[in-house]
Order: sequence, then structure tokens, then C-alpha cells
Amino acid sequence: QSASQFTDPTTGFQFTGITDPVHDVTYGFVFPPLATSGAQSTEFIGEVVAPIASKWIGIALGGAHNNDLLLVAWANGNQIVSSTRWATGYVQPTAYTGTATLTTLPETTINSTHWKWVFRCQGCTEWNNGGGIDVTSQGVLAWAFSNVAVDDPSDPQSTFSEHTDFGFFGIDYSTAHSANYQNYLN
Repeated sequence: QSASQFTDPTTGFQFTGITDPVHDVTYGFVFPPLATSGAQSTEFIGEVVAPIASKWIGIALGGAHNNDLLLVAWANGNQIVSSTRWATGYVQPTAYTGTATLTTLPETTINSTHWKWVFRCQGCTEWNNGGGIDVTSQGVLAWAFSNVAVDDPSDPQSTFSEHTDFGFFGIDYSTAHSANYQNYLN
């Protein structure tokens, strides 16, 4: 699959992403405007919209489980629990020790059928190991899905069973930037 642009119908935010047709989970990303000189921003706003049967969702920002910044999230009652993770092998990812910061934005909602996690990910395009996302180019993202709940839903660092499904999609980061980015944060 390849990412395309879409507008969230309730927030009006314009994202670039996909909806996985098997699990009906939407993944979207928007980045600040490209810098004309100097370093690019290392943050983005993301969105996951998942059926309530989705017990946890993961995103591998570099398209692979190992040596990539991983984001995991799940609904716990009326809130979203999330964390950044890291793995160097095909084992349970542990807490990421880098400077990445996840902030759940007010547009996040949970109802009887779906949960929507809208989040700001700061320090998320450059990683401790020297890897990262080139926001001026094309890349591949990976998603993970599980219909098995995490071991302790209230704990952002909870352990969990291996995902029950996963997949990949291509994204052109160079077209995933928005002049409205700062407005989305206000």
C-alpha cells in the first residue's frame, strides 16, 4: 500500500496515511513545513483510528521491528495509554531511552465502537542509534495490530504478546507537510 492524503472528518487535520482494509485501522501523519535552511524539525502529528476490538496498535517509524523507534498505544477506559519503545532483536520491545516525547492531543476520543489517538511526537525523526526518517524523501512505515490485550492496560510500559498481524506502507514524506501544522497544535 501507498499512503495518500486525507482529511480527518472531525478535526479537519490533513494527514498522509492509509486505512488498513483488513482491520479497518487508519494511520495518518503530518509534518511541520520543510525548513528552507538548517535542520528539519524532528516532530510530527500522528493519528490512529482503530475499532474498539483493536487491543493495541504499534507503528515502526523506520519500517522494521529492530533498531527503529516504535510507538505503541491502546485504549484503557476513557484514555489512551502510549509509549515509545525500542528493540534490537525479535523480542519484546523495551522503553526507548532517547529524547522522543509523545503527547496525546485533545482531539483524541474513545467511544463504544472506535478509539482515535491524535498525538504529537517530538524528537521522533532522529534516533539514538543514528537512524531516523528523512522528511524530505520517501520511506516505509510498518504497523502492528493485536486483538489480544496488553498485560497491564494502565501501565505505558506493559508487556504484551506478539502482534496478531502486521504490514507495511510506503509514504512520500516530502508531500506530508502542512502550513497549518502549528494551528493543529493550538
